[in-house]
Amino acid sequence: MKTLRKILEFLGTRNGIRVVSVVAAVAAWYAIRAATSNSTLVTDIPLAIQPPPDWSVVECSAKTIDVAFLGTRDDLRYLNRDLIKATVDARDQQNNRTVTVTLGPANVNAFGNARIDFIRPASITLRLDREITKQVPVKVETQNLLPDGYEIEKTVVTPATVVLSGPAQILDGVESVSTAPVDLDGRIRSINKRRLPLVAGENFAGVKLDPPAITLDLAIVERSISTRFPDMPILPMLPPGRSLRIDLDPDVATLTVKGRPELINALAAEDVRLFVDATGLADAPAASLPIRAVLPNGITLVRTEPAAVDARLKD
Repeated sequence: MKTLRKILEFLGTRNGIRVVSVVAAVAAWYAIRAATSNSTLVTDIPLAIQPPPDWSVVECSAKTIDVAFLGTRDDLRYLNRDLIKATVDARDQQNNRTVTVTLGPANVNAFGNARIDFIRPASITLRLDREITKQVPVKVETQNLLPDGYEIEKTVVTPATVVLSGPAQILDGVESVSTAPVDLDGRIRSINKRRLPLVAGENFAGVKLDPPAITLDLAIVERSISTRFPDMPILPMLPPGRSLRIDLDPDVATLTVKGRPELINALAAEDVRLFVDATGLADAPAASLPIRAVLPNGITLVRTEPAAVDARLKD
């Protein structure tokens, strides 16, 4: 009892009141800390880099960050990843060297009174580069093969060139840009594609294409080769039931024909005939007549040399 009375008497003194105040302050501090030390981790917050005008981000070691927040339950309840903004102001970096940036509370903007406990990663490395524009041709990419006997006769790309905008280091090595692959399997007719998209290269991060698509006209024709038959005899076609003697000058011609390779390779001079229509010579004893040809199926006449002969009735 005496000890308790002495303690009470001490607490009533000025020094005792000071001790009580300190104890109460410490207790209150621990109570407040306990109430506001609830934590939550918000992950995958997009990290935005602000480069100088006409510069762009070429490399960055992290695209997202994780942030741990401390606060009351109410503070943490209203945290929303979509409303949390993480940014790095790199507008004072006007060189293409790699730099390291330490992340802190100044880089994170979150709604409410929650405090930041830590940021992961604590720092990032990034590299900037100047933005340039460059005009390059469009290259048409195809896949699979046309059926046998067909080939691409002509390719027209509209526009034939496109403008690229992006980091100088990337665009310096770009000589062309490719289209999405065009499938040729089974194609025997010409192809017309509107708004065929262009495909960005593997290292095209931050590169813009203008326009992003082109028009492609691909002319597909049946493959053919030609061959010549010199000194082919020319036969006159006479009126039915008439026996006429006709002189042709010249009486031979050179024939040029074309067709699919397998047909041309199997073609012989005996398979073709040259003639002139002389059925009208009974009314006009002399005339210049065009040379015509009788050809197998699949073989097309290119020309005869000469194209016509002089025909005259013999006495």
